[in-house]
Amino acid sequence: MKRLFFAVAIVCLFLMDSCSTKFNVAAPYKNITVIYGFLDQADTAHYIRIQKAFLDNNKSALTMAQTPDSSFYASLNVKIERINIYATTPGIHDTIHLNRVDLNLEGYPKQAGVFFNSPNYAYKFTDALDAHYSYRIVVYNAATGETDSAESPVIVDNDPLAFNIPYLDDSLSNRAGLSFFGTPINTNDVLDLGGTYTIPNYGTYNFYGQSSPAKVAQMILRFNWVDSNYVTHATTSHYADDDLGLVPLASSAFDITLNDIDVYSAIRSALGTAPASTMRLLNRCTLFAYLSTPDYYTYQQIQQTQGTGLTGSEIEPIYTNVKGANALGLFTSRGSRVGNISISLETVDSLISSPLLSDINIKGTEY
Repeated sequence: MKRLFFAVAIVCLFLMDSCSTKFNVAAPYKNITVIYGFLDQADTAHYIRIQKAFLDNNKSALTMAQTPDSSFYASLNVKIERINIYATTPGIHDTIHLNRVDLNLEGYPKQAGVFFNSPNYAYKFTDALDAHYSYRIVVYNAATGETDSAESPVIVDNDPLAFNIPYLDDSLSNRAGLSFFGTPINTNDVLDLGGTYTIPNYGTYNFYGQSSPAKVAQMILRFNWVDSNYVTHATTSHYADDDLGLVPLASSAFDITLNDIDVYSAIRSALGTAPASTMRLLNRCTLFAYLSTPDYYTYQQIQQTQGTGLTGSEIEPIYTNVKGANALGLFTSRGSRVGNISISLETVDSLISSPLLSDINIKGTEY
């Protein structure tokens, strides 16, 4: 699995219950199935979490949180149905069986907390994702007789002609490097980042009336640098991420502009005052670009409107794309592109001489 920058906002799906099938928080015990998954064409293995959301009038939630049986079903039949969404009449092309695995043994240990840490189950398949098809997860619980499902298209991210980031894919832009400098630094000079997503020529896209599998973009700009102690000659590599936020796609394009002074402030916050006897050498930046689906975009919009926590309008989030009598969650996909970009020499000179960064002690680059 890759880094789940998009996933951070929906972790609360494991902590709260959906309003699409509301239930009384003081009701007698019953199972609510929670399904969570982000498909990414760049991944070689795909993991889907399927758990219980538990409530019981007669038991402490903290006690139940320590019991695996409170969070996992003993036996589920889980499969993926691949649907040909470019056919005139979409139908099931084939099916993929998912095996239950322990994420602790897969290299993804569960974070410490009030919940038990082992086992840490998920359902896995390793087939390469094919954007000709949508992927429908079907979960059958023989003990209850209930079947739950959710469906997602695939966003192509292994083809620069489909998912294009000029700074990564245009050799001239990449060679020029990131330029965010002005004289003086002010809010009128901008760093312009963005890209496009175009559906490959597979035929007529046919997924529940949507015009594209991609609806929202996110970009992360990572600053990389080395602390070099000129007394001990020790060097230490560091990085810090600047989340540039979510933006919707408009006519297959997305654009993120940053004021120069905001970028300088981000660098100021990331590096901080230089330790004694230490100079900073900048390395190339890393740009992470992500796309996700209309389902994810809708979830984000509703979450922002509704609010969460003590001041939220509902205890339960009001969006889920999982279909089932007692089920909720978010099963969707994303596309991701990652690449390194140099900072232009003019910008490096400006960073070195900027009064805003005088105590950062930038002295040059490693490249």
